[in-house]
Amino acid sequence: MSSHRNRLHTRTRKAPATQSALLRPLAIGLAVLICILSTSLSFAVDSPPDLFSPDAPVELTADRLDFDRATRTYRAEGSVVIAQEGTTIRAERATLNTETNIAEASGNVEMIDEGGNSVKGSSVTFNTKEKSAVILGGSLFFKTVNVYITGDPISKIGPETYAADNLSYTTCDCAEGEAPDWSFTTTDATVTIGEFLTGRHSYFKVRTVPIAYTPFLRVPIKRKRQSGLLKPEPGFSSLRGAMLGTSFFWARSKNTDATFYLDLQSRRGTGKGVEYRYIRKRSSYGELYFYHFKEKDIERVRRFRAEDANLARPESAGDNRWQMQYTHTELLPKGFKLKADINIVSDDEYLLDFGTKNEAKSLESIESNIALSKSWNGYSLVAQLRLFDNLLLGDDSATFMRMPEVSFSSTGKRILDSPFYISFASSYIHFTRKSGYTGHRIDATPKLSLPLRPGGYFDFTTYITPRATLYAADSVASGWYFDRAMYETGFDTTTTFSRIYRPNRKRLNALKHTLRPKLSYIFIPDVDQSDLPKFDSIDAIASANRITYSLNSTLTGKFIGSDSGADTATYHEYLYFDISQSFDINEAQRGLLSPTDKRRPMSDITSEAILRPTAWSTVSTKNKYDVYDHWIENSDVELQLNGANSSSVHFTYRYVKDIARYLEANARLWINPTVGITYDKRFSLAENKSLEASYGITYKKQCWTANLIYVRRLEEKALYLNFDLLGIGKVAALSGKIQSE
Repeated sequence: MSSHRNRLHTRTRKAPATQSALLRPLAIGLAVLICILSTSLSFAVDSPPDLFSPDAPVELTADRLDFDRATRTYRAEGSVVIAQEGTTIRAERATLNTETNIAEASGNVEMIDEGGNSVKGSSVTFNTKEKSAVILGGSLFFKTVNVYITGDPISKIGPETYAADNLSYTTCDCAEGEAPDWSFTTTDATVTIGEFLTGRHSYFKVRTVPIAYTPFLRVPIKRKRQSGLLKPEPGFSSLRGAMLGTSFFWARSKNTDATFYLDLQSRRGTGKGVEYRYIRKRSSYGELYFYHFKEKDIERVRRFRAEDANLARPESAGDNRWQMQYTHTELLPKGFKLKADINIVSDDEYLLDFGTKNEAKSLESIESNIALSKSWNGYSLVAQLRLFDNLLLGDDSATFMRMPEVSFSSTGKRILDSPFYISFASSYIHFTRKSGYTGHRIDATPKLSLPLRPGGYFDFTTYITPRATLYAADSVASGWYFDRAMYETGFDTTTTFSRIYRPNRKRLNALKHTLRPKLSYIFIPDVDQSDLPKFDSIDAIASANRITYSLNSTLTGKFIGSDSGADTATYHEYLYFDISQSFDINEAQRGLLSPTDKRRPMSDITSEAILRPTAWSTVSTKNKYDVYDHWIENSDVELQLNGANSSSVHFTYRYVKDIARYLEANARLWINPTVGITYDKRFSLAENKSLEASYGITYKKQCWTANLIYVRRLEEKALYLNFDLLGIGKVAALSGKIQSE
């Protein structure tokens, strides 16, 4: 015996290394009150600390330590600490019988591994050989995902398996003896790390109040993706009636998975879908999505947006609605790359009804293409098949498809040892469509340039670009073949002026102001192109004899050090400004057509400015100003403010003369760490009406969040309420659409 602290070292077999990985959701069947129909849980975990591993060194310290040779038992008392390979056990008392391999620890027992995971209990009895244990007043804590599992007792019945008659699960931090904000409690529970938590007669509790019950609970505690049901999404609307969206995740293999969808809407119809993802290898991967919705009555659906002229979409939908999206990337030998991006919808109204984002709902056209490309040494080859669906036209038979489109281009290459450089761009396109003329076009534009730097004061580049275009098309009755020869020539000249200022400011070491004036000239002769087919803008290139000036200016600050005192340099651009305008020589010299006719050789003034007075504020604007009528043709003005705790305010004003004038406002503000508000607004000033408005409030706690959002759109009003639980996601989603027929 000894009154001082003693150390004991033994040699045991080394334990397997702790692993962790991301986990994928599975299902919990959960009958709920207040519309909580079910939920799914998943989280990534490390194994909890082990209770001694054979053949690994053990270090034991205590205030008092003795050994009974007759029973081969060690006894330790007072500040007992047992350490082994990153795992530490603390207790007030401990015994270890080296013959039976039975160890006992009591008095505020705590086992912690190097990852911060822990096991706690009032006492622990464990078998170091069979890796079993009984923990009284036990709790398991997984630090990575803040998961607490408690039970009394908890039995360790396998290397990573625990069992308890009564078990509680939560991700909420709370004081000793205090009920968590939410928890799942279950009887006859078994927890296997890397497998599942299962139990019978389970309740979902808010504090101590049970609000949901299920006779069977199965929670995945997986280190890998796992097949299973995902969270259902219930709701109600006058358009759709009672709604229930369900989905099933299938982890088919380590490199493939799929999600299956079933959406039930009592008043509208039924939707079915599948999303399949695969990775054949690092250079070959893709995704397929298909969704089909069977409408009960499409005319009834249109009545909900009748006052807004069906939102400018032709009435092309039937009762069978569907979308197919497919993307694939394949890296081929010799540096070739194959990409497919297919997007097909059944009708022009589909994205209005089933688009998941505002951008999709407002699309005017969609494109599908398959492209084979290769880039090397400044050269680029791309061969594509491109198909277009104009969502604003009920009949796309006159829309040109590009089947195929092949382009070959190069960057500037120096010609031998001369000062000249040559580059080129070329393309071949077969334009086809169901109605109207079709044809072929070959277009080639080599460019010869001469870059100079006279006296080293400014850069001057002159160039000439011949253009040859060949057609084979049935656009006119007089013939099948057409050609066009023209050219473009001009020059660019620019220089840079800069000055550095040394302000006497803390950390602001220098201010650099830069001016870059530029003067350009372009000449394209007037070529008769009236007999050419009109496939796109390349077939009607306007003549040009134009001078353009521009001025670019920046103001950049250099900061030395930081609030922490580190001697580092950082930069902040306070101001970016660009302005340009053109003078049309042909317009200035043309003959007047009437006494009231006026020449207008000056183009609109185009300007862009970005002001960043602080790291958290930005003001930007883009404008076009008509110098003759003295009005703004179009203007975009934006203000962005970023605050602490992800708070932000964003204002946008957009104006296009005689077409559109509207405001956008977005705000995300945290009043305090618990309460936040959101506001989104799009308002048409031209029509004096709201296009869309959204108001939301968020209540956030350590382990759960509640969101209440009210949305007003042109065709509907909606109210959404959902709850997010830390480590679980949305377990309750209540939504109601307030509509009138």
